[in-house]
Amino acid sequence: MMPGQATHATEAAPVARVVILPYAGDTGSLEYAVAEQLRGELRPGMRVLVPLGRRRAVGIVTELARESTYPKLKDIAALLDPQPVLDAALLSLCRWMADYYLGTMAEAVSTALPGSARMTVERVVRIVESETPDASELPANLKSVADWLNQEGPASLKSIERRLGRAAYAAIGNLRKRGVVVLEDRIAGGHQHTRRIRSYRAARTLEGEERHEWQRRRKASYALYAYLADHPLRQARISELATTFPQAQAKLRTLVKAGLVTYSDEEVYREVLPEKAPEDRPVSPSGAQLEAIGHIENAIESGFQPFLLWGVTGSGKTEVYLRCIATCLRQGRGAIVLVPEISLTHQLVDRVRGRFGDRIAVLHSDLSDGERWDEWRKISRGEVAIVVGARSAVFAPLPRVGLIVVDEEHDPAYKQEDGLRYNGRDLAVMRAKLSDCPVVLGSATPAMESYFNGTSGRYRTLRLAERVEARPLPSVDIVDLRRSGSIGRAVLLSPQLLAAVKANLAARGQTLIFLNRRGFANFLQCLQCGDVPQCPNCSVTLTLHKRWQALRCHHCDHTIPIPTACRACGGLTLGTWGAGTEQLESALKQMLPDARVGRMDRDTTARKGSQRKILAAWERQEYDVLVGTQMITKGHDIPGVTLVGVVLADLSLNFPDFRSSERTFQLLAQVAGRAGRGQRPGTVSVQTMQPKHFSLECAVHHDYQRFAELELAARRELGYPPFGRLVLIRCEGESATATEEIARAIAEHARNAKSSPISVLGPTPAPLERLRGRFRWQILMRARSAAQLRSVAAEARDAVRPLARKSDVRVLVDVDPYAML
Repeated sequence: MMPGQATHATEAAPVARVVILPYAGDTGSLEYAVAEQLRGELRPGMRVLVPLGRRRAVGIVTELARESTYPKLKDIAALLDPQPVLDAALLSLCRWMADYYLGTMAEAVSTALPGSARMTVERVVRIVESETPDASELPANLKSVADWLNQEGPASLKSIERRLGRAAYAAIGNLRKRGVVVLEDRIAGGHQHTRRIRSYRAARTLEGEERHEWQRRRKASYALYAYLADHPLRQARISELATTFPQAQAKLRTLVKAGLVTYSDEEVYREVLPEKAPEDRPVSPSGAQLEAIGHIENAIESGFQPFLLWGVTGSGKTEVYLRCIATCLRQGRGAIVLVPEISLTHQLVDRVRGRFGDRIAVLHSDLSDGERWDEWRKISRGEVAIVVGARSAVFAPLPRVGLIVVDEEHDPAYKQEDGLRYNGRDLAVMRAKLSDCPVVLGSATPAMESYFNGTSGRYRTLRLAERVEARPLPSVDIVDLRRSGSIGRAVLLSPQLLAAVKANLAARGQTLIFLNRRGFANFLQCLQCGDVPQCPNCSVTLTLHKRWQALRCHHCDHTIPIPTACRACGGLTLGTWGAGTEQLESALKQMLPDARVGRMDRDTTARKGSQRKILAAWERQEYDVLVGTQMITKGHDIPGVTLVGVVLADLSLNFPDFRSSERTFQLLAQVAGRAGRGQRPGTVSVQTMQPKHFSLECAVHHDYQRFAELELAARRELGYPPFGRLVLIRCEGESATATEEIARAIAEHARNAKSSPISVLGPTPAPLERLRGRFRWQILMRARSAAQLRSVAAEARDAVRPLARKSDVRVLVDVDPYAML
């Protein structure tokens, strides 16, 4: 708080540092005085209600202090939690995250909390009933607003604007002056997500004349009362009573009002797990697995140590995780297991639940706000010991963390690409350090940074070089599309791959077809004038989706119906170019009429629960062929898959990104690893236009180590990670000129920094030059020292902040960037 704005002296009073939620702008921590009555209760990590200018706001206490730099502070208005929602370890993690990723503590705390735990204060308009004048005294415009409030009850300003329009604001102002309405603050969110079920029981016994009167005049209500009186030892829920007694809710209100029935509200959790728990699949660990388990178990006893569990696909990494989790549980500690994609949580949850029962919570964005709130509370209350989830589960409020696992640690999905751009894998390592417990990074194709950390001694590498039961890795064949006659037209299945699919179908094997591009076609083009429909908000073409009979932008979701004629020349000949998973699925159904073909991509998994449904059907062998994007390449263990086809390996290879070779190798190795996980051997067919590229040649031979040596040699020469550190600064604005101006100013500040050599590349237009109506420019900064690089980036950003605000240009800083688009 600024001096002169407060009313309470703090010479002898503790001070609370509070960050306001939800995070907005660059607000840092604010200081408030802690009133006498709160001093014994208030702790860091609790939510509080605080004055902020003329209004009130919700914040979280990040620390307590004995004194302030300001002479006067305002009091905290109210305490909103009996217990902290963020414990000391999570607050420390937020401080590290804010510092490392160049954000504010408010931004870090807002990132760590699930949306369901965030409270806001909204202004509510309420009729002052005792002062309401006669309707005839109000002008027509005021009368309509007053009548609406009388009918609807207290309403937020936002809901009034939605229903009555912005003109209602002036009417509310006039009504306030007349004393007809008042404005009040109301807390929204947070505890509103708690589900409570009301139960009823008889409060007293009806006797004599009163009983006779109820039997005579209110037979239906008396019958419900008699039912409750006959079951005095149990409470009946409304769902039970409604099946027997019509209009039970109204009858209960009458009985409660008469004092014959009482009720209680019981807090219940929403169920996020399937009703039936799967059976466990215990296996006898191999020697390599036992060795890895032993090292990790020793670390659980001794404290923090990062491990890289490098094991080929199908080598039993999950069994290693499960046995180490068992050790944690025996010590009374818990475990957090991260996976990169929501689709991977289902299979892993089944494995964990089969082994340990229902002592598990799940956290990912596919849950509703209420479900996430319930899971968060179960975790913080210590009612579960294991948390499985996607990237944000790294913030799970598990009280005693004994082990953190990051499965498929190489996956770029661990990188948050909006808000505070953290990497969930790196945050997991830091949380393990703060919790003094081991962290296990598991992968068949480790990220270059993790592999380098393993070879340089920062991480301890544990190797699983063979599949379980010594099953062979799948054989990989390269199909050279340059010789197949496919150049210049949409590439689907080559004759070789189609023949392999038919042979596998005849042998009753399942086939996985991977194409990392969804939709029916890349774009629609007029064959007369060449015009291609573009997104008006983003510098990309619109993708054709036959399912919706529409052209859609995959960035801003701008959608238009499929045109019947060219918008430019009116021509009626429109052709499609490129291929996506939707077109591939359609083509396979035509080529294989007897096959059961399914598809798994973002379009088919948009509905809640659809991913689990598709994967369950795939595991039950209800599909012969499954077509999908990269979400089908990771972690799924389906024994019936004996053939994997990669339609176009070059898609990831041609990205404007220094990690393109690494991502290509990882994708191919991971998708190939889906084949041959059962008793039958697997084969992989990879279609490509660049069969001699080293990433493909290494993937054919499952030779990760050779690939890593070649890739690291190239990066060492160029100074890219892990031999250098990167910060990407992106400017986004509605004005192309202003955006470029800010970007150039940032680059100039960075180049003029008095630090040791920092390479500043740019500014240049981003590869995706316009996105959601905003122009984009970016600067890539590179140096050996991460701390030095972050310091220069922060100084350059802060130097242009006033001008950027004036020009309405957003300046986004991405430390250790993954997406260069």
